[in-house]
Parts: sequence; structure tokens; C-alpha cells
Amino acid sequence: MDMKPGLKEALIISAGGFGRSVYNIMQSDVANGVVWNVVGFLDNRSALAAATPLPVLGDPLTWRAKPHEEFLCALGEPAQRRRFAAPLLAQGAIFMSLRTGLHKATGVTMGAGCLFEPEVRMGVDTRLGDFVFVQSTSLIGYEVVIGDYTTIGSFVFVGGGAQIGSDVMIHPHATILPRVKVGDGAIIGAGAVVMADVPPGVTMIGNPAKIFRFK
Repeated sequence: MDMKPGLKEALIISAGGFGRSVYNIMQSDVANGVVWNVVGFLDNRSALAAATPLPVLGDPLTWRAKPHEEFLCALGEPAQRRRFAAPLLAQGAIFMSLRTGLHKATGVTMGAGCLFEPEVRMGVDTRLGDFVFVQSTSLIGYEVVIGDYTTIGSFVFVGGGAQIGSDVMIHPHATILPRVKVGDGAIIGAGAVVMADVPPGVTMIGNPAKIFRFK
């Protein structure tokens, strides 16, 4: 991609499979009215360099952010996103959001560093925090609130008025019924149907979803 005058350089945190998939999506994305100029990946796993379409430029934990750089964190796990974004945020680095294929209704607001894979649909007046990831073909209803660093997998339905906390992991094909509250750090298993409020930090599986306890 040709460099344009004044165009900021984009760096993707993680050179793994998800990071390379995000790079592929970014080739057709226009963000904030400009074309992405992706220059490389940040990753502390040097062995991945042989598989990346762009160079691995350094470790995100030690990278010194420059004024002409912007970042996108391509890590699916909320805890990993927090860990690798934190040193750059402490430097005042800018994290842009990738909104390719997002079908967004009116009144939707979101924080920094959000990522949406293609064919995500979102209802009116939904509010998202920072670093929220929603993977392809998921449907978010109206007036939903989603906290920071939450990940929503593919083919997930979140009903209108639901409240999803921070650092929540919702696996593919899960269903969150309208007005249900999901506490911070909860994990919703693949295919789970959540019909009642979920306490913080628990794992829910099944239909109807129940708390899974490790023995």
C-alpha cells in the first residue's frame, strides 16, 4: 500500500493467526477517513516472523510509541489484551478501532481500540467500552452495554437491554437473553443460553446455562 503524505503508520499487536487475519481485513478498511498504512507486527515470539506478511518489528511490552504511529491489538483473550496494551497506553499511544463490515444503528457509542469482524449487526443506543472485540456474524440488540476488554465470539446473540461487564469472554453461538446482566470476568461457554443474571468471574455452560464448577 502506498504511503500518503501525513498518513499515520499502523502496527498490529500479535503476529499470530488472529493478528494476520486482522491484517487481511485491514487491507479493505477505511478508518477515520484514511487508508491504513500497516507497517508491521509487534510480538515477543520471534519464531512467528517467518509466517508473517509484514515484518515483526519488536516486542509490544518494550516498544516506544512514536507520534506518527497508531495501534490495533489483535489478541482474543481479554487478559492478554490488557497486558500488551497497557505499556503503550501508559505512553499515551493511540489505539484505533477497526469497523469493517459493522452494520451500526444510530446512537451507538464506543471507546478506543475496538475491533469488529465482518457482518456484525448492532442495535440503536448500544454503548461499548474500550478494546471490545466482536467477531463475525454476531448480533447485538438495542441499548446493550458492553464493558472494557470484553470479547464476543462469532454467531452470538445479545438481546436488547443486556448488560455485559468488563473482561467477559463469550464463546461462539452463545445466546444472552434480553435484559440479562453478565458480571465482570465471566466466561460464557459455546452454545450456552443465558436466561438469568450471571455473577462476576464464573463460567456458564449449557442450555439453560448453569455455573460450571471445576472439581
